[in-house]
Amino acid sequence: MSHASLILLGHNGAGKSTLIRWLLGFYPDSSHHPYLEQWQTVPQLKLDELGFVPELPYLDQNLTGADQFRLFSRLKHVSLSHKKMCQLLDRTGLEHNVLKLPIKKYSKGMKQRLMLSIALIGEPKTLLLDEPLSGLDPFGHKQIIDLLLEIKASCKLILSTHNLQDAWNLGDEIWLLQQGQFVYQGDKPENQAALENLYFDHPPLVNNSSVKK
Repeated sequence: MSHASLILLGHNGAGKSTLIRWLLGFYPDSSHHPYLEQWQTVPQLKLDELGFVPELPYLDQNLTGADQFRLFSRLKHVSLSHKKMCQLLDRTGLEHNVLKLPIKKYSKGMKQRLMLSIALIGEPKTLLLDEPLSGLDPFGHKQIIDLLLEIKASCKLILSTHNLQDAWNLGDEIWLLQQGQFVYQGDKPENQAALENLYFDHPPLVNNSSVKK
């Protein structure tokens, strides 16, 4: 993980989200998942230097945006003023009035942006993002891409995605997984077409024993 921005690619079931959980320390023993034995050389991340956005926002639907900020800031042991909350919202394009709204009134895209705002609490050295752009309309998508391009100048990004254009735009280094195996680890290819060729050269493997003849 020597580059400013690492992109995790692979088909559904390739192991991207499992690898993210490994990086977070969710699997203390390699016997807890069949993919883990081959990942023992991949270092886990320092949680006190990390901001994390999961694929599905784990948010209490009855709490307000401000409540969520206060909860996560306490977990991070970071003092967070109302002014700082608003500054973090500004970075992800959310209006300040969402701080007063319960999460159940947020759209999916609003939840994604709120989680990204929360992940930026304390100016983390590494930002780990699992499919952070899903659920955003084209305007929101562009805004978050622009934000991530800005963030990567001062913070290491680790990002999983299925969007190859996003991978090309954001990535410096590519890790491509195929059913738990690293089939590529290195600099991103010379252009987006080459990245697409690399990706489609590694489809899900078919278990011949389960295929009806």
